[in-house]
Amino acid sequence: MAHSSEWLPPGSAGPLLLMLALAACGDGGAGTPPPELGTLAYVETQCRDTKELDFVERQALRIRQGEREPVTVFETPGVGPFFPGMGGLCKASTQGRFGEVAISREPFQAVTVSPDGTSVVFAVTDEFSVNPHLPLNLPEEQKGIFWVRADGTGLRRLGPPSRQRSFYTCGSGYYPPCIWAWPGLKFSPSGRTIAFVDKGPDADGYEADQVVTIDIATGKRTQVTRLPPALPGPGRPLNAPTAGLYFFIDDQTIAFLSSANPDGLNPDGTSRPMTITTGELHHLEVPLPIPIALPGSTIELRFVITGDRPQAILVPVPGEPINPGADQGILEVFVIDQGKNVLQLTSFRRADTWDPLLDVDREHVYFPAAADPLGTNPSENCQLFSIDRLGADLRQLTNFREREHSLTGCTFQGLGRGCAILLHAQDPRSRTLLFYSNCDPLGRNPNGVQIFAMQPDGSGLRQLTDSRGLVREADGTYSGELPGQWAYGPYLP
Repeated sequence: MAHSSEWLPPGSAGPLLLMLALAACGDGGAGTPPPELGTLAYVETQCRDTKELDFVERQALRIRQGEREPVTVFETPGVGPFFPGMGGLCKASTQGRFGEVAISREPFQAVTVSPDGTSVVFAVTDEFSVNPHLPLNLPEEQKGIFWVRADGTGLRRLGPPSRQRSFYTCGSGYYPPCIWAWPGLKFSPSGRTIAFVDKGPDADGYEADQVVTIDIATGKRTQVTRLPPALPGPGRPLNAPTAGLYFFIDDQTIAFLSSANPDGLNPDGTSRPMTITTGELHHLEVPLPIPIALPGSTIELRFVITGDRPQAILVPVPGEPINPGADQGILEVFVIDQGKNVLQLTSFRRADTWDPLLDVDREHVYFPAAADPLGTNPSENCQLFSIDRLGADLRQLTNFREREHSLTGCTFQGLGRGCAILLHAQDPRSRTLLFYSNCDPLGRNPNGVQIFAMQPDGSGLRQLTDSRGLVREADGTYSGELPGQWAYGPYLP
């Protein structure tokens, strides 16, 4: 592996908190200081195409606490130069303005922040470089699952990395590739345990995707499922994992998605939500099939007494999506309460409605979508919406637009085709929403992707990172700098 010392200027990697507010936006208006944030951890990938048409790249994990400058807690060795005479890989991998595609070629596989925001866990491995394959050859001390305090101190290795990658590629014949990434690591509500998907034996000794936990204090690793081998669910490529994490319901109960058929509970092999209760006896539950709206039907609101632990999830439903060029089926937002009460909140019939987030008040749900249900998004660009947990009071919170009519909806692609949003976290104290977007609402993100913060009514928008994006240098070569996987805490499990 060759190393290069010619990298982007050191100051270009640090995020710059932009104290910009929209003067006419209520509590986020001029003169009102923005709410203090917690711990933001993100992976930043830097690449460069050299004059000799070579390619070089490296990654770093950065953590920012509140309004302080970020600290770099872990860096992988720079790789390259590669592909002499070919060139253009940095430009190709950055022009899609989606830093998470680096998961398919670089070592960082996952990052998560503890619920109280005091620590960060991340995973690094050189086993899954495929798009393109890079000979990473990491030293052994840099491979594994690691824990570190939010201030960057106390770094320690918890154990080896997972042998199952937390992403799959969809589509072929173009670059950057279509990437779907699962949450690779999840903290328990107490912050004492993390869960992830790894390879492990089923009851008969056959290896399959399993849910595994690690005790943060002791490093004890426990396989908590015994799922039989399976194929990915219908519509998923063969390189897709057959199990993926959702969340911890409580310290002993983990919700996950799987296409396996344990004990005959999922005979059609579709990807279905399941729960596993850990402890002395591991108890697996597969809920009844989630009811779905049939083509041509509408949502009927039913007001019922519900519990205090609802969860908002994204569920595939049958039918052809109405947005052109979609390479997957329809996705809609549902709320599940106590594993029994199920309510479908959207009926957009699109393939690009993305993962929802339940408000800390447990009464509202936020989600990105490119639909125009209110007549306020004629460009069909990706926007953030809110709705209450019973399906009423639908609101559009953003008005982002990159062209008269978006060509891509909520799909991340190159400049000028339309811009996208991924909603990720909410601060439980201020209710601030944090999201990832290649839109440029503040004029500070001309050709890249950034992490933004906003109040739940759409006010107080600010940009939290200042990665350079794709830049053509004075000598005609291209350099790229994008944030990729990221996490935030504190949050409510």
